Amino acid sequence: MVAAAIVSQQSSDLHRRAEVMAEEIRASSQEMSTFKWRTNTEVLTGTANLSESGALVSDGTRILSQLSTETAQLVKLQGGRDSDRLARDVQELLAASLQALSAARNPGARSLAQIQDQFQPILDRMDNNAQQAAQHQQAVAAEAISRSLWSSIASVVLGVGLLGVLGWRLAILQRRNAVAEQTRAIERRNDQRIRALLEDSSDVVTVLGRDLGVRWQAASVRGLLGVEPGSLIGTQFISLAHPDDQALLESFLGATAAGNPATLGVRLQHAGGRWLHVEIVAKERFSDPAIGGLVLNIRDISQRLAMEEELRHQAFHDALTGLANRALFENRLRHALAAGLRTRRPLVVLFIDLDDFKMINDSLGHAAGDLLLQNVAARIDPLLRPTDTAARLGGDEFAVLLDGVGNIDDAHAIAGRIRDALSDGFRIDNRKLQITASIGIALSDGSVQAAELLRNADTAMYAAKSSGKNSVRRFEAAMHDAVLDRLELRARLSRAIEHNELRLQYQPIVALQTSAIVGVEALVRWQHPSHGLLAPAQFIGPAEETGQIVALGRWVLEQACVQARAWERVHPRDRPMFVSVNVSTRQLGQDDFPDTVAQILARSGLAARSLVLEITEGMLADDREAIIARLHRLKALGLRIAVDDFGTGYSALSHLQQFPIDILKIDKSFIDELHTDNQKASLVQGIINLGESMHLDVITEGIEQAEQAARLRAMRSPLGQGFLFSRPIDPDAILALLRNDGNQAAAVDDAGDVAGSQQHPPIG
Repeated sequence: MVAAAIVSQQSSDLHRRAEVMAEEIRASSQEMSTFKWRTNTEVLTGTANLSESGALVSDGTRILSQLSTETAQLVKLQGGRDSDRLARDVQELLAASLQALSAARNPGARSLAQIQDQFQPILDRMDNNAQQAAQHQQAVAAEAISRSLWSSIASVVLGVGLLGVLGWRLAILQRRNAVAEQTRAIERRNDQRIRALLEDSSDVVTVLGRDLGVRWQAASVRGLLGVEPGSLIGTQFISLAHPDDQALLESFLGATAAGNPATLGVRLQHAGGRWLHVEIVAKERFSDPAIGGLVLNIRDISQRLAMEEELRHQAFHDALTGLANRALFENRLRHALAAGLRTRRPLVVLFIDLDDFKMINDSLGHAAGDLLLQNVAARIDPLLRPTDTAARLGGDEFAVLLDGVGNIDDAHAIAGRIRDALSDGFRIDNRKLQITASIGIALSDGSVQAAELLRNADTAMYAAKSSGKNSVRRFEAAMHDAVLDRLELRARLSRAIEHNELRLQYQPIVALQTSAIVGVEALVRWQHPSHGLLAPAQFIGPAEETGQIVALGRWVLEQACVQARAWERVHPRDRPMFVSVNVSTRQLGQDDFPDTVAQILARSGLAARSLVLEITEGMLADDREAIIARLHRLKALGLRIAVDDFGTGYSALSHLQQFPIDILKIDKSFIDELHTDNQKASLVQGIINLGESMHLDVITEGIEQAEQAARLRAMRSPLGQGFLFSRPIDPDAILALLRNDGNQAAAVDDAGDVAGSQQHPPIG
């Protein structure tokens, strides 16, 4: 636009000069017209002399020369139609002037008139053409000036706009430069950060060449392998691996170099000589000019593998004993059975259950019980072969998988060694504990699954426990039927109360010095529709397992109180006879049990002093504070509390004063050998003395021989019960004994003999 303005300005100047030149031509034309008329007048009038004629010719020549020069300049300044017309006019004027000069030398009016007629139109046309040319040049010059002005304005506007755009672009460039500088700064910081992370990270980044030699390693290699950064440059990376892992690592790196990124776990040697488990993530970057190699990210996974191994061990091993748990045992049993089908290798499962462990656990506490289980596991494991598996299934139940045992006799021999090893006793918390085990044996015949084989061994164990404990039994098909009967028994037990199938029998408790009946113990029996009269041992266990013992115990307590009150009404005595009722752990564990007892006493009308509640010694160690509070609530009713089977536990003696106890019942196991085992006799005497010093009544259970009774009388034992005096009998038989005031002892013996011949033995 600036150039256009300049060009327009120059064009305007040119046309202005052309306009001036046209005006000069017009002026010269007008001068020529004046000269013509002066010449014509002088010639016609004859006033011109020779000298004046020469001056006229000189003036005419000058004017013509001036016109010719001006016309040439106009043509040079501005060519075009106007300039060409003026040039032609000047040529014609020149020709006419030459004719005029010729006429002047030969004057004559006629010839001058003719020349005037020819000369004047040319001058008029020239004047007109010069005027048109001037006007044209003036218009063109004005237009050029206008263009120049607008071009200048446009140039200014465009310049301002360009300056704005230029400024905007400069600002953008500045911002871009600032952003680029920030980006470079961030990249520098990132590079520094990455470098620091690589140096401080536990992971090691390594770059290998195509020959699998180390080309670069991060400084963190010092922390991983204990070597200085750069010390392994040029080393074949495979040589760092464990010899057993080198072939695998070489294959892995070769596959990765071919473009297959992958992950591998291998062992690399630390500078200290130990082997580290590492995980290598490899990626091919040979085509990257900034790397040009195989990139390895190496991470120490030794701790992770150790943790995973620990988790696997915890998942498949018993946390307390370290033996296999049920999940691992069943898994190995399934695999052994599958392998046995192919190899026909015999397979035996032993199921081991500790006898009376609950009593020990309750008496000494769970910590002592756990310690005992650990000792049992330590006794079992050394007796087995490397191919065998010992497991703790839960609680006090253990199992042993004998893989490839020769025959059932060999299995019996191993089971016998385990039983004998456990029978040697354990020292727990400075106490010598005797523990026995019941063991069941199940032999695989290739037709049973793992769960069934384990169940068969469990069934055989229950048969061993039922046969007197501390014994070994092999599974037989008939045992399975017994288990089914037990399950059927549990299912029908819930309907026994509703169908009035339960019965109560009572065993007299006598004063040993006089043989007079002072109380009775209520013992429940189940008149089963198809199995006859069942003793408590046959259904109390299932009742405890299913929780039905609570309803059963409530029924027994209510029936016993009602019966005792009925005896009082029919046969009143100076000193009322008490009735003793066993209370289960589940019953005593219920917070509303004292309220239940109070309601039963109220409904039956029996005085609280005539009721004795028997609890086992093990209950005293279980949830002690709650039990003590509950016993005090029961005592507040006016009844008495007896500890059954006293002496078989291990904590009651030290805590006896904490409990509101009235009666101690010495267990039958001490009485059986009373007259042959002085140690047990001393223990019985100690309990009797303890009761006397603490003002507690002592009842001796299981008296079956006269020698035992005589020894107890000598020990000043106040009360006793057992087959020697009477077996458990029906309520009517008890009433008959109470009515025989004359010879009570003989009557008791006679009634006991008659009743005993018809009833099952009670649970001692």
